[in-house]
Amino acid sequence: MEEIRVMWCDVLEELLQCPVCLEATQGVKIQCVNGHHICNACRVQLHVCPICKSTFIGTRNLAVEQISAKLQDIKLSLLHPYHALNRRVLHDKICAATQTDHIYMPSTASQTESVNQATPIIPRNEQQRSILSLAPRVGKGLYPCRIRSCITELPHGRMIGHLRYHHKDVFFEFNAKDNVLRRKWDLEYILNRDYDFAFHIKEMGLFFLNISINRIGGLMASLQIVNCIAVCKQFTYIFEIIGEFNASYNGQVKSCRASRQCLSNDCLRIHEDNMRHLIDHKNSFHCNLTIKRRVDYRTIAQNNPTNARDDIMNN
Repeated sequence: MEEIRVMWCDVLEELLQCPVCLEATQGVKIQCVNGHHICNACRVQLHVCPICKSTFIGTRNLAVEQISAKLQDIKLSLLHPYHALNRRVLHDKICAATQTDHIYMPSTASQTESVNQATPIIPRNEQQRSILSLAPRVGKGLYPCRIRSCITELPHGRMIGHLRYHHKDVFFEFNAKDNVLRRKWDLEYILNRDYDFAFHIKEMGLFFLNISINRIGGLMASLQIVNCIAVCKQFTYIFEIIGEFNASYNGQVKSCRASRQCLSNDCLRIHEDNMRHLIDHKNSFHCNLTIKRRVDYRTIAQNNPTNARDDIMNN
């Protein structure tokens, strides 16, 4: 039953995706004369439909827009039928599966076969923990490898195998505690040198960390996730260089699909003069990386949003 729910979530998201950027984000959707929709950001860059090559008629696809706006709630309702969101929609019925005031395990054999085994109500804190332990959904399409000068583009499911085989010296797998990863390490300060790493973090995702030292000694560092823009909003990171003083960046994780120019405009940048105060007697600099997964508060019990927020922020 769970596999069927996941399948329909994938099908729905794929139907709503823009065929160009492969995102199912909210916003204006324009359709062509044959009914294919495209997001407005991609529409302004194209003259014909990327699917059938017909012209755009300037008409918005309101059905796609409205379903996209409710996509996360729809997926939550499908994947977690006992969630508080379903009980709210069903006017406080306890069991969302049967729409009654009693809890029953729904039967997958037929809609009429009775199943007498009762399921207890999941405590709110256990429900939140269960939701937090789910890895974010992976966006469709290809993702670029950001290790060195590699030009490979692969679906998410094949990227880990590529990293294990072709970049095993810089590929690491970690477990995060409470959806927070903290790592420390030292790197040698070498002019015109790039340090690229890939991290697969259980229940969080696959990330690239790129640290670049230019020919005159300035440093730039950014973190990207191998996923779509919508998922990026769940993650923030702090990258610090520790020395006589601290230099740090605190912001949202970007998608690895973002252009290098876009990444360079929003990341940690340290001038070469300041780097001299961050290097130790061994010509090394000390790095701290913290990655946090923030919860979409629609995925936790609606009647306790404040406590949930405090739990996440205090991790």
